[in-house]
Amino acid sequence: MKKNDLEYYDLNAEKWWKNGETLHLSNHFNQTRFEFAASYIPNWKNLKVLDVGCGGGLACEALAKLGAEVSGIDLSENSIKVAKEHASQSQLEIDYQQGSAEVLPYSSHTFDVVLCFDVLEHVSNLEKVLSEVHRVLSQGGVFLFDTINRTFKSKLVMIWLLEDVLNQIPRGLHDWNKFIKPDELNLMLREKHFSNIEVKGFDVTNGMNFGVLKDILLKGLSTRSEGGETDLFKIQINRDTSMCYIGKADKLL
Repeated sequence: MKKNDLEYYDLNAEKWWKNGETLHLSNHFNQTRFEFAASYIPNWKNLKVLDVGCGGGLACEALAKLGAEVSGIDLSENSIKVAKEHASQSQLEIDYQQGSAEVLPYSSHTFDVVLCFDVLEHVSNLEKVLSEVHRVLSQGGVFLFDTINRTFKSKLVMIWLLEDVLNQIPRGLHDWNKFIKPDELNLMLREKHFSNIEVKGFDVTNGMNFGVLKDILLKGLSTRSEGGETDLFKIQINRDTSMCYIGKADKLL
C-alpha cells in the first residue's frame, strides 16, 4: 500500500466545502488554530499572509474576511481549482497558485505571516520547505504551523484507529515515518534562523481520555445529530504534544 498518498486531495477536492466530510474538518481545526494565533497576531487587517498547503481555501477565506491580503498555494491542482471557484462565489480576492512547498513562487521578504497547517508531515523535503518559508517571510514575520508527533500514540490513533479501523481518514494518507518529533522540528527551525519558537499540544483526545477514544472508536471524528447538525470532537491547546502539536516561530534575521 502506498503511504503519504497525496492523490487523495485531487480525487476529493470537491469535498473541501461540504459539511460533514473529512476534508471540511479543517474548518473545525482552524477555529482552534486561530485562537492559538491570536496571542501573536491580534489583528490580521492588511497583513500579507501566505497559506502553504491551502487545500480548498478554508483558512484563506477566513483570513480574507478578517482583512488580510491572502495568498494560497497547494500541490493539488483540483483543490486550487475549487479554492478559486469558492473565493469567486464568496466575492473574495485571494491569490491562489498550484505549486510545491519546496519551491515557493514568491519573492523574498514578501509575507508578514506564513501558515503551514496539516502539511509538514506530508512534504518531500522538510528542510527545504522551512528554508523557503524563511525566505518569503519579511523580517519580524511569523510562521504558524501544526503537525503530528512521531510516537506510539500517533501510530495508534492516526494510523491504526482513524485509517485502518474506522476509515475516517483514507488508508495510506499518512506515513508514520514522516511524522516529526517536536525537538527535531525545533532544531531544524533554529538551523534555518527562526527564533522565539513556541510549541503547544494540539490535543484531540483529552490526554488520551478513554471516553474520548471510545467516542472516536464508536462515532468517528464527527456524527450527525437528530437535528442534522454535526457534533464535532473538542480540541484543546495544552502541554500534551504526544500526538499533535501547534507552534509559531519568528523570523528575526
